[in-house]
Amino acid sequence: MGISLIQYSEICEQDLEQIIDLYETYLNSGKYIQDTMYEAFKSKEYIGYKACDGNKVIGFFSGRGDIAFTYPHPELEKEIREFAGGRKLYNPDALLVLEQYRNHGIAGELVRRMKKSILTQKVELALVELWIYPDDTVPAQNALMELGRVVFQKRVSEFYRNLSCYGIRCPICGHLCQCGALIQLLEIEEKV
Repeated sequence: MGISLIQYSEICEQDLEQIIDLYETYLNSGKYIQDTMYEAFKSKEYIGYKACDGNKVIGFFSGRGDIAFTYPHPELEKEIREFAGGRKLYNPDALLVLEQYRNHGIAGELVRRMKKSILTQKVELALVELWIYPDDTVPAQNALMELGRVVFQKRVSEFYRNLSCYGIRCPICGHLCQCGALIQLLEIEEKV
């Protein structure tokens, strides 16, 4: 596998079908997810980068402004807004690298590109929703720490328990999701 041949670029409309397919295969699936991803892409604050091996998207990192959890959590959103105190928020949403391409710095490069872009938008805080698997592992946590230092953190067990109310399916648990989330606000640090 020619890892040195990986190409990075911004996600464009022609990529959405591949990106959504990856999201639904490895993260969450359902019409709500598809609609949310199209809506996010059309947002003026959308930022997305992809890593490609030839014409195949093998990883991506995307997000949009403000608070955009997998599905609404009004009380937690209120708590975060109060903590942020008017500082500009950005919500990196999905970081994914296909398993056979991991441990080659691809996630790190996607995070560096995202960070550079959100710094140009004068973002002060990144809100990350880190998936906690039923075995208590938290994938993507290390890569996302490159965005900045943790200033707020809350571990929420069964964060996704209402997925089925939105027609969303967890790739691990199905419609009755037992996964939790580690919610963090990261203060964006200037170094890129």
